[in-house]
Amino acid sequence: MANKFSRISLILPEIKKLLSENKKDEIKSLFQEYEPIEIAEMLKNFDLKEKVYLFSLCNIDLAADIFEKMDKDDQIILIEAIDETRKRNILDELAPDERVDFFEELPEEMVARFLNVMKKEEARETRELMRYDKNTAGGRMTTDFAYVKENITAKEALNNLRKTAKDLEMVYYIYILSKNNKLVGVVSLKDLVLAEPEKIINEIMHTKFITIPVNMDQEQVAKKIARYDLLALPVVDNGEMKGIITVDDIIDVIKEENTEDMYKVSAAGKHIKNYMSMRPSFIAKHRVLYLLIFVIMDFFSGTILKNYSFVVRNAIALSFFIPLLMDTGGNAGTQAATVMVRSLATGEVKLKDIWKVLRKEFIVGIMVAVALGIVTLFRAVLLQGNPFVSLTVSLTMIITVIIATCLGSTLPLFFKRIGVDPALISGPLITSIVDIISLIAYFEIAIHLLGS
Repeated sequence: MANKFSRISLILPEIKKLLSENKKDEIKSLFQEYEPIEIAEMLKNFDLKEKVYLFSLCNIDLAADIFEKMDKDDQIILIEAIDETRKRNILDELAPDERVDFFEELPEEMVARFLNVMKKEEARETRELMRYDKNTAGGRMTTDFAYVKENITAKEALNNLRKTAKDLEMVYYIYILSKNNKLVGVVSLKDLVLAEPEKIINEIMHTKFITIPVNMDQEQVAKKIARYDLLALPVVDNGEMKGIITVDDIIDVIKEENTEDMYKVSAAGKHIKNYMSMRPSFIAKHRVLYLLIFVIMDFFSGTILKNYSFVVRNAIALSFFIPLLMDTGGNAGTQAATVMVRSLATGEVKLKDIWKVLRKEFIVGIMVAVALGIVTLFRAVLLQGNPFVSLTVSLTMIITVIIATCLGSTLPLFFKRIGVDPALISGPLITSIVDIISLIAYFEIAIHLLGS
């Protein structure tokens, strides 16, 4: 990352100087030395008029690559600012999946307008891809892939690929299709190149291959690619080849899924778009609902304190340890919930493992709770000197941590079982639940030990 920005800082002054001197050829030549992502980052330092001019100096291939690397907001501003001819060329040149990702951010009216200026074949392809849910294999796939028809020779297959595979994203795997576009085999480029020229491709292709249905959830797709350690997987619909999903698509999926889970675990609302482009009112709207839920839940804690106020009046020392118990219980529950949400996401834990998980976390909870209980006991003795108060605090700590650990580990599994995203067992939610439990346990133990 540091290297990328250092390269941008090197090119920026030179581009500004060449721009002021209107040296087009020098700018074009300089752009060839940098990656599209670097040029996209560099363009952020210019106003719209300069940005459009610099963008116009790039050939269509480079311009499309740069456009794909730009932030969505910058893409929308730029595409509206360039002339109709270049707009059509850029949209036609974009990879099908990148084009669909861009269109999903736009109003329907704008999408319709852009589709009308595109080539008919590209527009048709885009409309087909947009039919799929964006969080499924169909919504993530690209329809640009290397393929040949069955029953041709290896030499004919290579000749066909030389004509058709120039602009493809992935040419490592070549897919063999029947006359009605059914996927019948896969061959690696290496095997194809090393095969005897006159050998029929059906003889060298692999007929045992992994496929993905178009409606498979993107998270499951990511797990499947990771499991089989492949660079791409074919997407099919009733055996008909529809497209491929590549590793770089999966990296985006993993990034999005992790971001989504982080937002849910911290109860920060749903991640919609780039943080810097969001208005404060938009952020507040998505956070306040969760906070209101937690405020209402905390009312229960207040009610418990009120109902047990007679215990606190008779043993004021008990109030000193309430924050300690509530915070520790919440932290223990959040730890367990975070580990379990992650384990479910990676497939390490299955729904059928709920009793194994409960047994393991119960043991973990006891070990952690006893350690914390002993520390709390000594702290309470030093602070208060009352052995019954100290014992009350220590026992509550042990019970709270055990319950918090068990709840934090099993509630995500329960949510998953009923079809709710387990990430909703967020830090604040599990903390609010454990707060209520710890207060009830604390005061009930106090009543029995102190006779309050």
